[in-house]
Amino acid sequence: MVVMSENQFLASKGVSFATSGYCLDKLRSNRQLRTERGKKRFEAECIKAEAEYQQKRAKAKAEYASLVEKGEIRPETTLEARIRTAHGHEDLAATHAARRLLAKKGIDWKTGKPF
Repeated sequence: MVVMSENQFLASKGVSFATSGYCLDKLRSNRQLRTERGKKRFEAECIKAEAEYQQKRAKAKAEYASLVEKGEIRPETTLEARIRTAHGHEDLAATHAARRLLAKKGIDWKTGKPF
């Protein structure tokens, strides 16, 4: 059985963000934005790209839910998420916060077992 959160599953499918971000790269130096007709065409492209992305994201969420229901994937527990975060980079505040929380609960962040 694989342990994976929904966010990790969505990231593996390439749909981890809430929005596609299609328009962000296309706004800079876009010639078609100089005319009204071009603006409308670009807006239609953006709407279409966003709809496709949201459809793909919804499909991935449904797939994750079905895999959890079948028992092939188990959602990550809060403790497992904290241990994973505690193994993060030394400079990150979240890593230190996770280590403090685990120490407060009496759990060794390196092994995941009580001390």
